[in-house]
Amino acid sequence: MEFVEANGRSGGLLSFWDPNVFRMMGVNKHKHYLLFKRHLLGNNQEINIINVYAPHRVAEKKVLWSSLREVIGAGSGQRVILGDFNAVRSSEERRNSGFNRASVADLNEFVALSGLVEYCMRGRSFTYLAPNSNKISKIDRILVCNRFFEAWPDACLRALPRLHSDHCPLILVTSRFNYGPKPFKFFNSWMGKEGFESVVETAAGSFVSRGGPADVNLTLKLKHIRNSIKSWIITESRKAKEDMLRDKEELENWTV
Repeated sequence: MEFVEANGRSGGLLSFWDPNVFRMMGVNKHKHYLLFKRHLLGNNQEINIINVYAPHRVAEKKVLWSSLREVIGAGSGQRVILGDFNAVRSSEERRNSGFNRASVADLNEFVALSGLVEYCMRGRSFTYLAPNSNKISKIDRILVCNRFFEAWPDACLRALPRLHSDHCPLILVTSRFNYGPKPFKFFNSWMGKEGFESVVETAAGSFVSRGGPADVNLTLKLKHIRNSIKSWIITESRKAKEDMLRDKEELENWTV
């Protein structure tokens, strides 16, 4: 176990690990992060795990991202950066609170220049709920390098329920038996229904990108199309039910 002491009620980091899984090679302590260099027992792969607690001020976060880029660039092996980033990557990751575009741009630039990727999070959309308010945001995340992602493409990142904190615990499972996100159900019969193609084309054309990384924009665009299809299916099902009831009433009246 290793830790970085808190400053009053702010900050503080704690990391612990299973010695049957990792062999410690070194540690680097900073007031805003705790870096471990380890070897995975069994395959002897080097992995760097950085536990982060980012400051609140935008300028201080930018300094931290720059420092982490230097650390990542100087190291070797796989990289996993996780913790409280105190920043979001898009406007959809924050509700009922201020949105700082400069902070978003700085974090996305750090992710892109560091060659990091992010698994799609399951379980819930937000990780933080401000005490005694309705302010919610996704400021906790796990970022990995491409080598890690290629080694475990089926890994599942899940946000667990909040129990003893205003933050959700995050768990990244790399086991192969975890099949990841539940797929969106699609029936071939939909393609034969009049208006389906128009719904998809309209949804794709009406999506407005807010800038930022391509992976975030693609995820948001697919979500927008999926929601449009769901709304269309609900409307079409309601119409079909109403038509069926109308035909039934007409048949009963005709029979009488």
